[in-house]
Amino acid sequence: MLRSKKIRGSGGSYLIISMILGDFLICCGTVWQTAMTFIDPPTIKPFFTKGQCLLMEAPNIAGMVISQIATLSLAVDRMNTFRDPIGYYKKEHFQSAMYWWGAAGSLGIATAAMPHIANDIGTVIHCTDPTWPTWFRRYWMIFSIVVSAFVLLAYLLVIVFSRKKSSITGKNEDSRANERRIVREKLITKTVMRVLTVYVLFWGLPSLVYNVTVIFNVSLGTVFGLLMMFGSVLCSCGNVVILLMREDIRTELKLLFSCCFSQQQRSPTVTTSGRQNFGLNVVRIASA
Repeated sequence: MLRSKKIRGSGGSYLIISMILGDFLICCGTVWQTAMTFIDPPTIKPFFTKGQCLLMEAPNIAGMVISQIATLSLAVDRMNTFRDPIGYYKKEHFQSAMYWWGAAGSLGIATAAMPHIANDIGTVIHCTDPTWPTWFRRYWMIFSIVVSAFVLLAYLLVIVFSRKKSSITGKNEDSRANERRIVREKLITKTVMRVLTVYVLFWGLPSLVYNVTVIFNVSLGTVFGLLMMFGSVLCSCGNVVILLMREDIRTELKLLFSCCFSQQQRSPTVTTSGRQNFGLNVVRIASA
């Protein structure tokens, strides 16, 4: 994004940054929590206090909240591109992204701090023991259901508005333009279905299983909480794959890696012809 004006010029580029930040916190938190199961296995004497375990969970909780709000913001952003295309391109996207960043960051920090409230944080426990108070589990259930429902609704509206726009413009198009429109419409539908599939399988279902299980059995729900945690990591990995489906991002990555590879292969003395060949390689990649 720092290198490419084309990527920065797209409306959702600033929102992608917050999603990347959330995914980064999720992965860091998950790696640390996984390491804790080896540091403090439940078969030996407890090692950590409840407060320490909650602090170790905080990046993961904040990351999940930020990632979910960023996913929602991207869904709303894509929906607006088809709902009101003219108004969308006149909009100041950086300013709207700042609002989403503020909401995601504030809610993420507040949510990560909530389990410490009215909790006996000095109790020595295993890190696999339940640490979330009952009221926070209810809050997390409501948050997960509401955000997931809005994400699904926004992406389904993307398909609805795209088809509505295509039906209006298709009346005044010739057969060749109509074929291109149909292909574009199918591509949008496939992309949305990929996003929803990754979101539902890796975030929606694990979160639903956790929230349902924890109502009946807190200890069993904590086990399914690990499923939700790793599901969020897989969802983050799916976000990377979906981003790489964008042609502009693939082109910029090819250019970036080509520059790094060319600099390693070149000798200390660069001739004029070598510079010309390098320029041709860049042109070929940019036109790919």
